[in-house]
Amino acid sequence: MADKRNNLNESFIKASSLKIAGIAYGYAMDNSFKNIAIYMSIKNEVRMEYIIELNKGKNIDIFLPVCANADDIYYNKFEDIDSMRKDFFGISCPKDGYSINKNDIEAFFIPGLAFDLTGNRVGYGRGYFDKALADISRPLFVGVCYEFQLISCDVIEMNDYDVKMNYILTENGMRKVNNLE
Repeated sequence: MADKRNNLNESFIKASSLKIAGIAYGYAMDNSFKNIAIYMSIKNEVRMEYIIELNKGKNIDIFLPVCANADDIYYNKFEDIDSMRKDFFGISCPKDGYSINKNDIEAFFIPGLAFDLTGNRVGYGRGYFDKALADISRPLFVGVCYEFQLISCDVIEMNDYDVKMNYILTENGMRKVNNLE
């Protein structure tokens, strides 16, 4: 799956990412969310940072993960593209500024290599998002991927510490998962 995503062409990435970001922003607006968390894309992930352009009116506060070290993720408010730095893993994040309590974020948009229809996710294997999000009191987790990354004919094996998604978002829309728990 990683190889397939890494070989995507720029026009597909941009068109699909714009569509996905538009769906996500519409969902956030329809639900009157005040605080959402997105991520800065790496390795041809869906470019959720396009939501920033859609939010020019500052209707929603957007937060990005900051990895202080291999075990500590917190969320800082995005102010502007000129106020960014690289975190522990070399991913763009807001410079130190306003951090939010994770429980005050209404929706987390989370990348992955693959998702299934029950809300299971395959990340990069280190469990950073799972650890950071494990103690959220009212989680709304939206897995973000391209349609080809959605596994519809099988179930991804999960560990006890893996967090389940509530929705999966692709260029074909947002699906509530068949989360039987």
